[in-house]
Amino acid sequence: MQLNRSFNFFVQRLKKPSPLHWHEFYEMCVITEGTGTNVVNGVAHPLERGSLFLLTPADFHEVYPDPNSVLQVYNVIFSEEMLVGELRELLLYGNASRMIRLDQEALLRVEQEYLVIDREMREPKTAQRLMVKGALERILIELLRQREIGSVDRGLPGDEAAASSHDAVASALLFIHHHFREPLSLQDAAREANLAPGYFSTCFRQTTGITFQHYLQNLRIEFGAALLLASERPVTEICFASGFRTLTHFERVFRSKYGCSPRQYQQQGRWNAKGQGPHQP
Repeated sequence: MQLNRSFNFFVQRLKKPSPLHWHEFYEMCVITEGTGTNVVNGVAHPLERGSLFLLTPADFHEVYPDPNSVLQVYNVIFSEEMLVGELRELLLYGNASRMIRLDQEALLRVEQEYLVIDREMREPKTAQRLMVKGALERILIELLRQREIGSVDRGLPGDEAAASSHDAVASALLFIHHHFREPLSLQDAAREANLAPGYFSTCFRQTTGITFQHYLQNLRIEFGAALLLASERPVTEICFASGFRTLTHFERVFRSKYGCSPRQYQQQGRWNAKGQGPHQP
């Protein structure tokens, strides 16, 4: 899938697994038929009619239909500009789930909103973007209202957000968590917080207990470690997908945190998956 505007819509019928992948945009899906499994950041979640999930640019996933089952998926992908203000903060702060199962009444409402998006996408219309944005927001509100309490995603840690007394830093943290795989500087984060870089750096350390660069590096290396365990992709590919610019830097930081090389960590993860023993990095 490619995002050639601020949003795109697809109706998919998955008979075969959708391999491990990630996007630079947001993706929201609802399952209307079939059963299967959605593996998000290495954690498996069952899929059935009514399953609704939202993925951010910080997530990777793969989808497996059950044997003899076909998953029908209503899928809308959209850019960050479609997700702003209070709704963005409610959805993305904290560890609350972005994967839920809708009850029958809510599912019918969500299906109608997806049909609105589908109709709008078929041909250019006046105020098309506004219509799509309105339907998208109503689906996201359904997610907000019905989601279960609990952590099943890589969202911003709840206690960290709650402990922050500085709204500007909290806003920057959200920005960092969804852009850490991109080239990202202290100046970029300070601009998001609407603070001078020097003052932002001080506030950031007071809020999180560590420097901006250390925080950013932790996000990248944890993403890389999760991806190593979840896939057999080459270490070099995972290095760049995690936001590191050189393999040497990635390997040095990885060894410092986990006590082994990325390749050893990946191999030990495969060994553990075969049931031959615990993972001991």
